[in-house]
Amino acid sequence: MPTKLRLIAGAATLAVAATGVGILLPMAPASATRVDATCANTLDDAKTLQTAIDSSQEGDEIVIKGTCLINQTISLLDRRTYRGDAKAGTVLKQADGTNLPAVLASAGWLENTEFSGDTVRIERLTIDGNRDHNTGTAGLLLRSWNTRVHDIDVYGAPGDGIRISNPSQNGTPLRNTMVNSIISDVYIAGAVEAGIRVIDPGNSVTDWTLQRSWIGFSGTHAIQTDNAAGWTMSDLHLYATPKHAIDAHRCFGTSIHNNYIEDFGAEGTAGQTYYGIRCDLQGEAATTITANRIHKFLPPPNQLAAITKARKQGAAPPERKPRLGGDDGPLPADVDFVYLALDAVNYGIGHAAVSGNTILGHGTKREIGMLFDKGADSEGESMSVASSGNLVDQVGDRRKTGRGVKLNRGY
Repeated sequence: MPTKLRLIAGAATLAVAATGVGILLPMAPASATRVDATCANTLDDAKTLQTAIDSSQEGDEIVIKGTCLINQTISLLDRRTYRGDAKAGTVLKQADGTNLPAVLASAGWLENTEFSGDTVRIERLTIDGNRDHNTGTAGLLLRSWNTRVHDIDVYGAPGDGIRISNPSQNGTPLRNTMVNSIISDVYIAGAVEAGIRVIDPGNSVTDWTLQRSWIGFSGTHAIQTDNAAGWTMSDLHLYATPKHAIDAHRCFGTSIHNNYIEDFGAEGTAGQTYYGIRCDLQGEAATTITANRIHKFLPPPNQLAAITKARKQGAAPPERKPRLGGDDGPLPADVDFVYLALDAVNYGIGHAAVSGNTILGHGTKREIGMLFDKGADSEGESMSVASSGNLVDQVGDRRKTGRGVKLNRGY
């Protein structure tokens, strides 16, 4: 958007009057205001919080204090900062039986706009979805570009922990993009569905950064995204995941780097294949998958109960210990595990570099360290992969190369 300018009169203007030159300087921004919203852990809290937001102006900081009992979805207006005093001091808990679509949601998603919102910042608070007494609720639902989410906890969401959605509440698709956003230093635990879910049937939710975060005990995937184009996913710790740890579609200039995947495929349903990192490629741009550590430790099934108890007591989560077995190990029967996969090319030639990853399995024939395959049903021409410097141990097949794949040594 163009910068607003105003003519500055006075000595500076007079000094250059003889040359006919005027001096234009940026307009002074309006002063941002701090708006306090203090909760009392009652059913009036959502109204108190929404009133504070609705009375604020662009550029304001809404500071939320105390435990807020939420019985209506809080609408996050654009160009504002939403800040708690601290994660332990600001808790937004969904009230029993309200079954909201989300605890917090972008205003444009709720209002079914055709264009994304912008410049929302959320930090230093906890969202408690109260999964034991609600269904289907996303902890935080985003539909805005240039957004920042930093230093928050999302616990026990009855749906996805954080959901980023192109379609609005009634399914209205975006007519523009929703890009250039960062989620960092978040802790997501115990979501009934995915820890982080990206819904994008179009091509709007691209070029985000997800970094330095922990996602554990999700009900489905740790990270599930319809569109990973331009995304960077780095320095994540993903654990106790029933299905895939990272399920990324439409990888295009994507970077998946330096993540610790402690477990995946924990549900162990017969006849299924589970992935540590899974990515299908677009043509025209290259993807890098580097320096990830992928394991399968098979946590005991009661770990969610244990971490819930620790959280209520204000204690650290219980220690997690790997359980490694022999030839069959503790892996469930008739289930396959792929630690890292590029398994389709959607159009053109897919390009990827896979290097410096460490994969440690259980020594069974039902485990594949790395899988590269253009895909029998994909429309792409071929896949070009530079695969080098990866340590793959104790799996039945260290690297499996399928149809339409050219392996490059790299330079």
